[in-house]
Amino acid sequence: MGESTEETNSVVDSEISIEVWYTFAAETIEEEVFLDSVESFVEETGVDVKATRVSYGDSDQLFMTAAQGGEAPDLIRISSDSLGKFGEVRVDGAPLFEDLRPHLTPEQRNKFDSVSLESMRYEDSLYAVPASFDCLSLIYNKALFDGMEEPNENWTLDDLMTAGEQVGLEFPVKNAYWWFPFLGGYGGELFDENGTPTLDEDGAAESLEWMMDLELVHEIVPEGTQKISMENSFEAWDTGMVIDGPWNWARYGKGIDNLGQTLLPKVSENGDHLSPLVTYKGWAVSKQSPQKVAATNLALYLSSDEVQKEFALQTYTIPTAQNLKQDSDILADPVITGFIEQAELGTPAPTTRGMSMVYEALAPAFEQVYTETSSASEALAMADEELERMLSEADWADDAELIDGYR
Repeated sequence: MGESTEETNSVVDSEISIEVWYTFAAETIEEEVFLDSVESFVEETGVDVKATRVSYGDSDQLFMTAAQGGEAPDLIRISSDSLGKFGEVRVDGAPLFEDLRPHLTPEQRNKFDSVSLESMRYEDSLYAVPASFDCLSLIYNKALFDGMEEPNENWTLDDLMTAGEQVGLEFPVKNAYWWFPFLGGYGGELFDENGTPTLDEDGAAESLEWMMDLELVHEIVPEGTQKISMENSFEAWDTGMVIDGPWNWARYGKGIDNLGQTLLPKVSENGDHLSPLVTYKGWAVSKQSPQKVAATNLALYLSSDEVQKEFALQTYTIPTAQNLKQDSDILADPVITGFIEQAELGTPAPTTRGMSMVYEALAPAFEQVYTETSSASEALAMADEELERMLSEADWADDAELIDGYR
């Protein structure tokens, strides 16, 4: 798999050996906490675990390719908004992932927040054990707000624009993931209750215009801003605010002593906060795994209270464990609680086929608005029509048969 993977082996004299693919970036605190947790699992169980790093952007396709060739790992870290991509794929008539309902006892399931469990389901099947969740929020450099009001939960989009003119604001306006908070704030949704696309309804065009205008009209967001350039600019103190997630907090904190986080602003017209997409990350067991019980045990270990708490305190990802909702150490951390408050105003990502296609449908629409070859209304209507076409022409697999439990 070339440059997309990197292997870390835990060598143990064991009859049971499993491989786990993870998507934490190299040489990060996330990777360190993960590998330490795997090492602890190996020491406690004697199971041999090979941990392979796979790039986040390539992991879904790499897994599907490996599964088609009968070489899928036993366990993989997935995101809830990718479940629709996997859910209808079959290899030799079987789904890509093991349905974990027979593997988890009611007591084990009850340890997780109910929304997090639902976010790991595709239709009826439970395809992953939820380990964390996250979303975008407003992050800022307090030092650059000297003599100015710092961003706060009462800010409106007008306040954001005014401050952006003075200290700078960056985020990739052409990336649909960054549009979703604006869509939600203006009252729009990606899909209705029946799963029908609604990309061009209820304030969608207005929200896209407002976001794009930050770069195209007001020139507050620098021309051509991408995710990487946003990160680099904020680290270099070239901009005072970014819309970003907890995954970069530790990185930013290395060079910015007074780092701040607050809720995304309110839409001035309706008083509603921007509503970011909330995605859950979890551990899925491959249907091809010959060691499904051991792989499930590792998934549960990596999603345990102890490991989730370590991730929360070290990397600021939000835990899914019920017991950690009232944990004193977590509640005492203003960064974690800040991101939790933001997520409470967010929208859980649908785990549907349509969600897995929405980025592809929106990409040309965003390009047309960005290049001013179409209005936001026209472009989103085109994207909505394209997504409906993609769904109508998609292949749909038969329902997977649920097997008896292992425990």
